[in-house]
Amino acid sequence: MIVEAKLASLGLPLPDLEADYRKNRSGARFMSHRTVGPLLYLSGTVPIRDEEAYLPGLLGADLTIEQGYEAARWALVQSLSAVKYALGDLDRLDTAIHLTGYVNSAPGFGDQPRVINGATDLLVELYGDRGKPTRAAIGCRGLALNSSVELVLTVIYTGADVRPPLARDRWAR
Repeated sequence: MIVEAKLASLGLPLPDLEADYRKNRSGARFMSHRTVGPLLYLSGTVPIRDEEAYLPGLLGADLTIEQGYEAARWALVQSLSAVKYALGDLDRLDTAIHLTGYVNSAPGFGDQPRVINGATDLLVELYGDRGKPTRAAIGCRGLALNSSVELVLTVIYTGADVRPPLARDRWAR
């Protein structure tokens, strides 16, 4: 529970993934995670804070780089919520393998890497060098619910037990 304590000390509480999935704000149909050997693949996550969309909008028009950085941190908290659900303990995350960050960008905005640094920096803050993933930061025009950022994370985990994934389609509207 070391990583969870670090998150709490940073004022970043882990949300309840099952409760979040019941809301299914976007109406999308997908699974929370899949495992292949020791790899845990997570579905995309967006910034949610206090059960509400956090910092929605376009980077370079509605939001600054600093706000995008903060949104990326909160999107990573959502990813860590899925890790906690799947593995039962964030300390079982051994290595962050790959992070793809999508940034809802205004025309001409080119600082996607600086925005996604919010997620990468938090991973390193929590896990040290084993939290530094390979990465892509991609600008796009339009994300579900006008989210500013969406993250897709793949990690290596330790131990054998993994909970079955949650199906978002069960609660789709």
